[in-house]
Amino acid sequence: MDARITRIQAKLAALPTTEKAVLGPVLTETQISDFEDTHGVRLPEEFRQFLTRIGHGGYGPTYGLLPMERWVGRGDRGQPAESFPIVPDVGVPTGPDDRGDLVGSFPGTITVVYRGCSDFTLLVVTGPGRGRLVEVNAEGFFAPRFHADSDFLAWYERWLDFVLTGHRNLNWFANQMAGDEDQLVATLLDDALPARRRAAAYTFITYPDPSATLPHTLIRALTAETHPAVRETILRALAAQGEHGRDLLVVALADPVADVRSIAAVLMAANAPQGRPIPTRRREALGRRLAHETDDSVRETIQRMLDYST
Repeated sequence: MDARITRIQAKLAALPTTEKAVLGPVLTETQISDFEDTHGVRLPEEFRQFLTRIGHGGYGPTYGLLPMERWVGRGDRGQPAESFPIVPDVGVPTGPDDRGDLVGSFPGTITVVYRGCSDFTLLVVTGPGRGRLVEVNAEGFFAPRFHADSDFLAWYERWLDFVLTGHRNLNWFANQMAGDEDQLVATLLDDALPARRRAAAYTFITYPDPSATLPHTLIRALTAETHPAVRETILRALAAQGEHGRDLLVVALADPVADVRSIAAVLMAANAPQGRPIPTRRREALGRRLAHETDDSVRETIQRMLDYST
């Protein structure tokens, strides 16, 4: 763990001054033990090491890391000593939280980042996901979803890497994962867990300096992918590769899932201002699909895209 601490300290020092990368002072063992005794928990070791050796509160994703006094106490939302029941990486949550028992209540966690509105990043301190970060919405607008990182140090170091390497947009950070292009491609093509394949695909949406072969690699992953939610994310990654990537979206108009076909149609028309036509190849492909499409919602989406750019 010493090497990880040293790496993080070096990366913090390497950040440009425009990042205003200031962390609060470290906490003492006594301060942490008092918190643990009060709430009946033992904080994950990686988080404890961060607090005692790197800093406490301050620079981090979105509005930054919260100080200790804001980890708990957001009303009646569960206690840290109770178990957070969700097992990490099982399934791919894609819609509203329909469990009911977790809407506004997140036992077994502390809040480490407030992301705005009713969105929070939590650290699981009790339960099967102990040590992992999980993204939640207090009003149940989306189901809790775990970050891909193995622990707090991995999560924070990934944030520093994304800033230092110049990811094009940091708003997707919660959905993404660590790795260079080769590692991400290997995960996307070969990992057994759809949640991890989806995280790899999300990372390519903002990946800096992708190779010229990446769009065709994404197409290969798309044709092999069995999970619709992962295919949808691959389409977004393709669209992020520019005009060539959007041209390749044509193949997804034949996807067996209607929602995937609809997303492909929308992304094919992306970046075409109203009144400016979609490039001919894509427009013709949308027209052919419209003539054969049997799902009314997909037909409506395609027609809207065609009308929008006429």
